[in-house]
Amino acid sequence: MNHVFGIDGCRYGWIVAEEKPTGELNFKLIESLNYLERIISKKAIAGIDIPLAIHEKGFRMADAEARNLLKSRASTIFSPPAKETLLSNSYSDACEINELICGKKISKQSWFLFSKIKEARTILCQDHKKLKLYEVHPELSFMAMNDMKVIELGKKTNEGFKMRYKLVKMLFPKFDFEKIRANFKRGDVANDDILDAIAVLWSTQKIIANMAYYVPKKPETPLSKIYY
Repeated sequence: MNHVFGIDGCRYGWIVAEEKPTGELNFKLIESLNYLERIISKKAIAGIDIPLAIHEKGFRMADAEARNLLKSRASTIFSPPAKETLLSNSYSDACEINELICGKKISKQSWFLFSKIKEARTILCQDHKKLKLYEVHPELSFMAMNDMKVIELGKKTNEGFKMRYKLVKMLFPKFDFEKIRANFKRGDVANDDILDAIAVLWSTQKIIANMAYYVPKKPETPLSKIYY
């Protein structure tokens, strides 16, 4: 049986969630996706919250349809750069190249995610023998958990966190947030990063069971999908 992981970016690097046969959840922090090799003893399938399919012109139908689904939470969908922009060596170069190709510059937030996108795409493009990646967006996952109703409250607010935690606890009753929280420094991983990793894990389990949803309805390429 394959390992199944849910991976979300955090300040430290990445937080990786896995469900044990007992139903308990196990978490690991890794600086780079390259360290996944150390925790994979056999073939693995992982959902990850980072853009995987990057297009020549930057625009992806998956992002447009995801924003339409999330409505008031549409801003949580990250706009990937054009493929050529990823080769930039500086923020100013990235802005210049992306504006030439897409007609708009990139945000500083986008620039800081370049290294993570490259890490994930290295695994994806090398057709990694032990690890298969799927792009998953946590806010879409929480929507699916919530009977396809968007959670309007932000995940960093107290009430927004509580709503998402309640959904996770229903699906993973053995999840002990306080126990997991005590294992990691707050400067390395935020509360919502932990829940997001679980949401990605849940959707990945649905992918394996052929029960997951995805956008867009008509993907440009087989990889151009965001699952939830």
